[in-house]
Amino acid sequence: MSATVLIEMDEPYVQGILLSAFAKYAPHLTVQTAETATATSTGDARLMHWREYEKIDWDAVHRSTSVFASAYCIRKGLIRKAQMAFNIKLFTAKNPDSILKTGVPETWVFELDDVDYLDEALMECYEVEDGMQANEGVDDPRLREQFILKPSLTGRGAGIYVFDTRERLEALLEKEFESDDEEEEEEEEVEDGTVAASSGQAVSQIREWVIQRYINHPLLLPTHGNRKFHIRVYVLAAGDLNVFVYRHMLALFAPNSYNESAGDLDDLRAHLTNTCLQAKHEGFDESNAVMRFWSLDMSRDKLEHIFDQICKILGDTFAAVSNESTSFQAWANCIEQFGFDFLVDENCNAFMLEANAYPDFKQTGDGLKSVVEGFMAASVATAADSLLLKDVSVPDDVRQMMDADRTDLIEVFSRSDLRKW
Repeated sequence: MSATVLIEMDEPYVQGILLSAFAKYAPHLTVQTAETATATSTGDARLMHWREYEKIDWDAVHRSTSVFASAYCIRKGLIRKAQMAFNIKLFTAKNPDSILKTGVPETWVFELDDVDYLDEALMECYEVEDGMQANEGVDDPRLREQFILKPSLTGRGAGIYVFDTRERLEALLEKEFESDDEEEEEEEEVEDGTVAASSGQAVSQIREWVIQRYINHPLLLPTHGNRKFHIRVYVLAAGDLNVFVYRHMLALFAPNSYNESAGDLDDLRAHLTNTCLQAKHEGFDESNAVMRFWSLDMSRDKLEHIFDQICKILGDTFAAVSNESTSFQAWANCIEQFGFDFLVDENCNAFMLEANAYPDFKQTGDGLKSVVEGFMAASVATAADSLLLKDVSVPDDVRQMMDADRTDLIEVFSRSDLRKW
């Protein structure tokens, strides 16, 4: 039985790594790109689409057990912040002892069509309103209860703000809605009547946010300039459903010291740690922004404690979303890579912030490219073993290579009761 993988990724950084990872399995696998593709999904041939989500032939994946995909068709319950918050709330109501009760910042879904209806919207998250009212008598902004506002769908730090007062929240929302109005005016000026995809997406997404209780006492390391950082965790979900954490995690640092700017909520270079935002500024130093988690200046016991929490939180996260079949469906012939972001507070408690589909691997940078290469090799080995070369006779050294490449994948969740969609 022949097996072919069609690789078509927009980012050359990712495309190149994938091509190298799959090349190790020649001649047992045939690798094609968009320029050389001749593969079809007919007969007994096995075909895998390792492509951008929009380019995957979902009809073929749904119809045939010999056509595979590098993503799940339905997974909004994980990657949309509002939907994941809803699924976690349901799960913790049924499982009050779950680590998700403490391992996720308190989160509220916030929907608003116009700033004039802010009072009504805040009625759905009255705890936020109460917190802002309590802050009115606190002069030191560092002692106020703080919240963070995030669009439900956007990533890479877009549209994220920290606030602590009603006045500030209103100003931020007015700014966003004004931006939407300008984009809509630009759309009306398009002569052929079409809407630019990027603008239309922004307008539709900005109507739904999540508000999270801001962790304003993050873990700070003096040897790293007391800068706030978050942990990027690469996760592989396979079939229906096994979930693995890649052990080699990353620490992404903000450029400015947090202690000096904790009360200045406008200094996003101290509060936001996304490297994609930093790279736009002059003087960006990749080696100072992204580091290996296991090399941080902390005791091994603390590092292991944080990692253990992350694994448990991720296990329960997938237990939560996989129970909700309308928003997450794990098909047996699919596999997907995710990027999860975690923050650690000053007491070494880990908190999951969000999940990202098609994570920005390039943010790892050239200096730590080996981390991405290792995760890709582990993902490709899993796809080859469980999908493309399953039940196929291959030499022992190939099987040994698969096992070696998957050494750093740690299983955190497994579901044995397979679903039939």
